[in-house]
Amino acid sequence: MNIYFEQLGLISKGEINLNGFTLLCGPNNTGKTYAMYSLYGLLNKNFEVHFEFVPDILRQLAKKNVYQVDLRDIMAQHFDSMIRQIEDSFQKRLPRLFSVGESEFSNTKIKLTFDRDALLQGAIDNEWKTKLSLGKEKDWFLYIEKAANQTMLTLSLRETDIPQEILIAFISSHIVKLIFSNISRRCFLLPAERSGLNLFFKELSSIRNRLLHQAQKDHLNPMAVLQDIMESRYAEPISDYLEFLNNLDAVKKHKGQFCATAEEIQKKILKGQYEVDEHGDVYFLPYQSGQKKMQLHFTSSTVKTFFGLVFYLNHLAQKGDCLMIDEPELNLHPENQRTIVRILVALVNAGLKVIVSTHSDYFVRELNNLILFHREFRQSAELKKKYGYAPTDALDSRQISAYLFDHKKITPLKFIPDEGIIAETFDNVIRSLNQSSHDIYYTIQEELEEQESDV
Repeated sequence: MNIYFEQLGLISKGEINLNGFTLLCGPNNTGKTYAMYSLYGLLNKNFEVHFEFVPDILRQLAKKNVYQVDLRDIMAQHFDSMIRQIEDSFQKRLPRLFSVGESEFSNTKIKLTFDRDALLQGAIDNEWKTKLSLGKEKDWFLYIEKAANQTMLTLSLRETDIPQEILIAFISSHIVKLIFSNISRRCFLLPAERSGLNLFFKELSSIRNRLLHQAQKDHLNPMAVLQDIMESRYAEPISDYLEFLNNLDAVKKHKGQFCATAEEIQKKILKGQYEVDEHGDVYFLPYQSGQKKMQLHFTSSTVKTFFGLVFYLNHLAQKGDCLMIDEPELNLHPENQRTIVRILVALVNAGLKVIVSTHSDYFVRELNNLILFHREFRQSAELKKKYGYAPTDALDSRQISAYLFDHKKITPLKFIPDEGIIAETFDNVIRSLNQSSHDIYYTIQEELEEQESDV
């Protein structure tokens, strides 16, 4: 999947090809967060689209109540127009995604490029079942299903007074989700603000409840106050993350497919484990004997930062999901930055897609080590053992795409097979720092020598 941007916030133009591991680098204020949030909105597929061919499907359903359509026919006859409609619908949704006025993205252009055959095959491989119901799940009005490894999509419609526009939107959105299911099943974004959000989410919820209570006491229209509250000043990824935090008690009833990875993070980096009580309060229990469990606000910045990732992996993450992390190196010592790279690469190798933005040279250098370890060479196992790598620590270079954000553009980072990713945005700073340190040190030495000779 290739996404081309024009006039997206600070980005004049550029494109990103999503991969198993997608890396975004660059100086501050160059548009990385604009790209991250846009990718999040696109991969979540949470935008309204009305495909032009769906009304004909509804006409057939009205006659028969059950109608089958072949995905191969849909893709052959309507693929290009579908992509154009998705581009248009997504561009119109950007103001809501970023919680800004519509004029902010009036000049923005989005162009999507897909491998049609790959999309079709992914849709064929997957099983699909969904219902449109108003109330109890058994009281459904529209049912869409497809068996795995089959091309026929079956739609069943009960007699209903539901407006046709709602049915068109429902069918269109689920066709989008089905044909894009192999690109991303579900997207979860950890924002750079996660440490503060992890700490204060209950207070933010409490403030909202107090505002509604005060509105009732003052005889104000509570619905008007609620509408003002709901018109969030946060971008949608922030609002979605807050919603995730406010539903911890419900989320913890589920079990993700990466519990072992969550345990690895707690063991190797945090040296303790999280607990969420029945009220949704978060605690941390250090592994060290004699230590009592602590409320999250008493813990280190690292413990605060990692809660969302650990809880997501424990309870939500499934193969095919996309995990997005804005600055995974936040609050981490360089050694732990290297550890989190290995963990993220292991997730990619296990079937999770990962997108990160980073300012860390340690992060990129460790990523390069894992890329080099994918090559077969005689002393690979010996070096892994010597430097503490697991036998499976490796990343196929074909699984990674890396981009530099700078000068209002997005450009692919250079990749050299014998070295890995060449991130000059970090290398230039390191060279400058080394040179300045060298000059300062030897200038001082020269002056000391001059003073000694004068004596």
